[in-house]
Amino acid sequence: MTRRMIIGLLLIATAGLVFSSCLVVARPRPVGAVVVVGPPLEYGYQPLLYDGYVVYYTDDGIPFYWASSARIWVPIQFRTRYISHWRSHRPAYFKWHKHRGHHYRSRHYKSHRRPVKRGHKPSIKPKKSRSKPVIVPKKKSKSKPVIKPKKKKDKPVIRPK
Repeated sequence: MTRRMIIGLLLIATAGLVFSSCLVVARPRPVGAVVVVGPPLEYGYQPLLYDGYVVYYTDDGIPFYWASSARIWVPIQFRTRYISHWRSHRPAYFKWHKHRGHHYRSRHYKSHRRPVKRGHKPSIKPKKSRSKPVIVPKKKSKSKPVIKPKKKKDKPVIRPK
């Protein structure tokens, strides 16, 4: 093969990768990642969490969670994941809710850092402290000055003699 043919094949392969949009990038999982451990698998169902709380569902499949004895609805923009989970696990959810659902009603699961292995540096960098806030002077108001009325001159008072 000649040099021109090799360069031509390399250009064709490179162009094929660029224009096909099939580029796979392998990213390692960061050491010390945040992990949230929720309730275990019971009665064939493992509930999902939202903000550290166990997600429950109405009879129609609308997700909510309990926080301080108050029912709080999962925001609409996050519901699709929970609704599809409920649809695929509905029979197991009802069985789990009947036997164990009340147990997790007041639980809040906190996230914790995964332990760092020896010899590895954590990939999460600490946040830098922010500088002091800048004080911006207020703009002068463009209101008109208050004009005080002129004082009238006192007229002489004529008194009888």
